[in-house]
Amino acid sequence: MKLETAPQDVTLSGDFEQRDVAIGDVAFILDMFADKVYSNKERAVIRELACNAHDSHVMAGTTDVPFDVHLPTQLEPWFSLRDYGTGLPDDDIANIYGAIGVSTKRDSNEVIGCFGIGSLSPYSMCDSFTVKSYLDGIVRTYQCMRDEKRQPKVIPLGSAPTDEPNGLEVKLTVNGKVSQFEEEAGHVFMFWEGTLPKINNQHVIRKCQEMRDRYVFKGDDFGLTPSWGSMYALMGNIAYKIPSQLDEFDVDGYLKFDLGELEFDTARENLSMTDKTKAALKAKFSSVKDKLTEIAIEQIEAEDTPFKKAALAETLSKGQIGRFVGRKNLEDYALPEPTESVTYWQSKYRGSEKYNTHSISATGDIKYYLDKPRMQTRIRSYLKDMGSGHTMYIFKDLAQAQECNIPVEMLEDLDDLPKVQRVSSGTVSKCKTLRFLAKKGWGYNDADYWDETEIEIDGSEIVYVEVNRNKPVFNSLQWTNSNNQIGSTLSTAEDNIGKINLIGLKSAFLKTSVFRKGNFIHLDDYLRREYAKVAPKTFFKYEGDDLDKLKTINKYIDNDEVREIVELSDSCKNDGIAEICKRLGVAVEMTEDTMLQEIMDEWNNRHKMLTFVSDWEIKNNPTIIAEYISGKVKG
Repeated sequence: MKLETAPQDVTLSGDFEQRDVAIGDVAFILDMFADKVYSNKERAVIRELACNAHDSHVMAGTTDVPFDVHLPTQLEPWFSLRDYGTGLPDDDIANIYGAIGVSTKRDSNEVIGCFGIGSLSPYSMCDSFTVKSYLDGIVRTYQCMRDEKRQPKVIPLGSAPTDEPNGLEVKLTVNGKVSQFEEEAGHVFMFWEGTLPKINNQHVIRKCQEMRDRYVFKGDDFGLTPSWGSMYALMGNIAYKIPSQLDEFDVDGYLKFDLGELEFDTARENLSMTDKTKAALKAKFSSVKDKLTEIAIEQIEAEDTPFKKAALAETLSKGQIGRFVGRKNLEDYALPEPTESVTYWQSKYRGSEKYNTHSISATGDIKYYLDKPRMQTRIRSYLKDMGSGHTMYIFKDLAQAQECNIPVEMLEDLDDLPKVQRVSSGTVSKCKTLRFLAKKGWGYNDADYWDETEIEIDGSEIVYVEVNRNKPVFNSLQWTNSNNQIGSTLSTAEDNIGKINLIGLKSAFLKTSVFRKGNFIHLDDYLRREYAKVAPKTFFKYEGDDLDKLKTINKYIDNDEVREIVELSDSCKNDGIAEICKRLGVAVEMTEDTMLQEIMDEWNNRHKMLTFVSDWEIKNNPTIIAEYISGKVKG
């Protein structure tokens, strides 16, 4: 991206000695740029390498091809990014990964980079990483590292022929950073334009889409929600928070800018509040305001049913957006008022309330029903367990629902509500507490994971965690030490041991007699007990690297013995539940079956030279490997 530099018009008079300014300790400068510049290192690594990949695709004309992103997992604890751009010759690798401030992108607004430090971002998390450059049929591998004096070094490791397309791969080990990279990848790619990368984590892909879907009001250069929040400036696939003093909308939304319109800090984390940036923001806000009403009407008219038109109009009229669209411009799209009033129920903090109205809402936490006799008890019981604000409209008949333009397919049956369970004996008391909401991943505050509720203490088992200010209190099991971790743990548990209704108990409650007398069980203890019930008696133990190498051989070479080993592995997969049980410390006896490993050990003993051969060497030298193992190269 072009950087603006003011021309210097300096005249020297007299015969003055001139001296060049020296560059200091490179190791110290690298610490500053690669370590201390970024406030969020995981996000910085993903963002900077992704931007470099985008720029490479632009220069290669391959913007329609997605680059590959590997987020770390428990079994594969590395982050890598493989682009399909230009690739880099040997000299460029040394200049880019072994120098500071080298950039070839300062004369173009077609690419994002400009400072020449993004390639060094991996140093903020590790002292060593690898780079592979695929260029014109040759793949070259480099080790980028810091020596004993903390100086950056680029060490060539070798080269080999390849049939893979040009591009670059950067890979770094990041043990213990699975959840952090998952969360930050969401932040980076939520606003990514053009061809989205291929990511190995479906949860991140899904959450990115969910976050995009929030922006119900969109134009070519903006996206808005009805909710209060922060505005972001999008430029070059990067979102910069707009300072509150310059935010003229005060909603959760974004404004798009062309490359070069805004200026930003060295870390590419915040806008630089120059006159140029302020003027660009002011102009964009003004431009968007001028066209909001027209775009809103166009979007509403594009909906294919009166109900959908009403729903969108109601959404756009709510909250902050309505100030700029003009609520009166949208009134004609509201659902028609019925001749007779409609009964509706609404959940409250302490239960539910019944009302009558002529105004029917088309948005929100709403369901529509046709009336049936003797359903009030079910309705009250159902709403008791719902979050505050859930609304049930009860139409007296189908004609009244149609009078309000409610589609028939949206009408639900009151008989489907759960029947009320009566407690015939025993002592029942009630307790105000917190209920865990099924949110998982990034983009939520701690308070968003919990909702106030009331539970009945009637002797039934209640699974709980201790919470303080909406955060779980630290305990020995790392899987339940944050709301994000709890969400992931409960999601995994649902597939293995069933859904868990989790309650959050404040620290003070744990000291009460009600707690001591109640049938409470901590989530950690519950997980250990229930997983013990499903723990496998036998699970398969083997080295994944050994099997991966044989799978690579089987991909390129036809050998009966290799094929049989790979086919056998399909029935000898590591049991995920067994791994969870081991990490939980479940005290059950599980027998390791090493059959597959023993077969692979025997194979490796007969083909010891393969232990020195990497996967890419197998792929690029199949004929030699085939001769060694008495196989045949696959067509």
